[in-house]
Amino acid sequence: MQRPVLPRTLILDYYDSYTNNLLTLFTKLYSDAEVLEKVVVVKADKYSWPEFQQNVLPNIDCVILSPGPGRPDTPSDIGFALDLLRSHPLPILGVCLGHQAIAVAFGAKIINTPSITHGHVVPISPVSPAKGLFASPYWQTDGESKEEQVFEVVVYNSLTADPDTIPDELEVTAWSVPSPTRPSTVQGLRHKKYPIWGVQYHPESISSTRGADLLQAFLDEVNAYHSSPASFPPLPADIISACAYRVAASSRPLSRSRTSSILPTPPRTPSSSRPASRLGYSRLTGSPNMLEKKFGDLGRQLKTQHVFESLVNWSRKGKEKAIGEIWLDGQTPTRPTTSTLATPSFLITYCLATRRVTLHRGGLTPSTLSLPEYTTFWDWFSEAHQSLTTLPTSTSSHRSGSSNGFKGGWVGYFGYEMKEESLQGYRRRTREDGESKAVDACWAWVDRFTERTTNGEWIIRGMLDAHNEDDDVEAEDHFGQGQTFGVTREGWSEYVEQVQCILGGSARSDNAPTVPSQSFPTFRPTATGDNYRSKIDACREAIRQGESYELTLTTPFSASMTGPPHGGDAESLDPYALYLRLRSFNPAYYSTYLHFPSLVTPRGNGLTVLSSSPERFLKIDSGRRVEMMPIKGTRARIKPGQCRRADARIGEELRTDQKERAENLMIVDLIRSDLLSCCTPSTVTVPKLIALESYGVHNLVTTVQGILAENVSSVEAVRRCFPPGSMTGAPKLRSVQLLDDFEDRQRRGIYSGALGYFSVDGVTDLSVVIRTIVVEGDQLSIGAGGAITWLSDRDGEWAEVLTKVGSVVGKLEGVE
Repeated sequence: MQRPVLPRTLILDYYDSYTNNLLTLFTKLYSDAEVLEKVVVVKADKYSWPEFQQNVLPNIDCVILSPGPGRPDTPSDIGFALDLLRSHPLPILGVCLGHQAIAVAFGAKIINTPSITHGHVVPISPVSPAKGLFASPYWQTDGESKEEQVFEVVVYNSLTADPDTIPDELEVTAWSVPSPTRPSTVQGLRHKKYPIWGVQYHPESISSTRGADLLQAFLDEVNAYHSSPASFPPLPADIISACAYRVAASSRPLSRSRTSSILPTPPRTPSSSRPASRLGYSRLTGSPNMLEKKFGDLGRQLKTQHVFESLVNWSRKGKEKAIGEIWLDGQTPTRPTTSTLATPSFLITYCLATRRVTLHRGGLTPSTLSLPEYTTFWDWFSEAHQSLTTLPTSTSSHRSGSSNGFKGGWVGYFGYEMKEESLQGYRRRTREDGESKAVDACWAWVDRFTERTTNGEWIIRGMLDAHNEDDDVEAEDHFGQGQTFGVTREGWSEYVEQVQCILGGSARSDNAPTVPSQSFPTFRPTATGDNYRSKIDACREAIRQGESYELTLTTPFSASMTGPPHGGDAESLDPYALYLRLRSFNPAYYSTYLHFPSLVTPRGNGLTVLSSSPERFLKIDSGRRVEMMPIKGTRARIKPGQCRRADARIGEELRTDQKERAENLMIVDLIRSDLLSCCTPSTVTVPKLIALESYGVHNLVTTVQGILAENVSSVEAVRRCFPPGSMTGAPKLRSVQLLDDFEDRQRRGIYSGALGYFSVDGVTDLSVVIRTIVVEGDQLSIGAGGAITWLSDRDGEWAEVLTKVGSVVGKLEGVE
């Protein structure tokens, strides 16, 4: 059967975290080029109703009303959709919230579903004889019985159209198949006279079936409404530019000299659209050459800890005072990884409250830059990274066979509060006392480092600025001081010599190896179990009201470096000694040690991050393949040496638990939608869905991949997906706003953010900051939480939080 001609389609997005997934249904039928020319996703509040009537309706052929949080009978949630439906100027398809809007627009009432369900797969049955889109030739199969027409879909709804109030002008086209625990609900509607159809379920979900059939049936109706034209024209440029996040397979690749025109930020004044240098970062005038030296078997017998401490001691005695210490220390039995050891040249920090970027260099007074109006730190940092990004040229005869991994560049983090500048529609919250000292983002520049490969070999890498090879001319930078972005040949030779001495055992050390702390300090929750349980109740009520599908509620635990640890000696409590204990107590793929002693935060002098996160947030490889690996679902493991069979049974119970699988599926659909904001649509896939991985605890992990669009930089890709969906819930924007209130507007800080690196060759790898101790001054904190759904048990959720914290720091105090 010939597919319908693709019409100009506008998807009206009600800030849902699944809307972009509708694009995947189009790419099952049409090429990316066709979809990107004819289909656009626009935020529901982008236009007023008069603007939409005048400027948009004459230039499109159909509308899809997206899912979303809230109620269709609340004007602030639904906007002008009811006016659009009642005027029915062209064919309309409503999904979930859009479907409910159809019911409300023509007189039906909205009620709570008899059984609130989110992220579950349920069977759906079209009415007989089939009506509306389910009567389409694309849907029907000759000789199929009614039972054979039943298909499985994913539902996300607390609300439903009351079947007793459906007006005569509408008719039901599908129902959910009832079960002993779930009564039947309305799952499909159509208007008897006008070209309007709706479905309550989510055809775009990864686990829904026949989504493309539904879309094809709708587009066939659109073709019939417009008398089956041979073709529809492309969307006008002004409507395409209204898209919140636009990717274009045919667009120009990134330009390093001017990128502000492709950044998906709110409309700006002409003066704010400026070249990279005017955003405050000068370009390098020469491409950094990549330096590399391999050491073969030299030093293979040495422990990574020994090499790291020797490098740090040497750096501390150098000409310039070290600004910090970095150990990217991945440890996992199932995924190969390397260790990276470095002392950065300088670091930059950003404070949301002051909108200032600060440059920190060893032994020098920090310099600050105030960002221009309408310029976010994401804009500024993206410009900076693109200015320094190059396809490297090797100046070494020992070229690594791997094109991925860190090659030098930025190492650091985006704190959770950076959501203020990444989430479209987010309203900046009221500032609290002390936030003017907050370090909301911190990125260290690394231009030489030592790496231990997966086979135990040591390699050192560096960047030599080609422009400065001979005369060591310093590039001008935006702080008005000279700042180089690469090592000199003299500096590189000195580094090679020192590492060779360390690996060969001839380097003199005045310090004995650091002894790991015997125990962790005593952590206590800042909230009581009863308080956390009451917040779980508030989350469930918001879910019942249709405000969210899932909310990742968190709470901090705190300790002090000055108090005695549990069963230990107070003198052993230095951050590095604690990290050595952590890396053996809870090894993880994204184990990381960052130490920046010169930073000042609201809680004290010095900032150290001790992370044992197992969760990947976002990775971009050298082929621009993006990968995200959300974790949802956690169970404590049986201690090593005890019953393996019982431990395996716990893991299998987690893998098959309906509630845990629903939590995971909700985040998987959110992650897919995030990647569709920055990747070519047809490339977004899920090669691994809800798989069991077991490290310190059992976890359920999913892998989602896509190919980054040509006009999206690595920093911009992170921005579009930030904050991590596994730490917010869905829909992301509404969930974040609700969580701000439920968590008493308490800052999460580094916890729930993203930590890792942006390499100079474009490769990027960031973790979700969980199971991480943050040390500020003499105060320690660790955050933990869990995804709250309608099925959550308040006692079970609190127990899961304690399990997560206990897996990192051991015994807790002050908990029930």
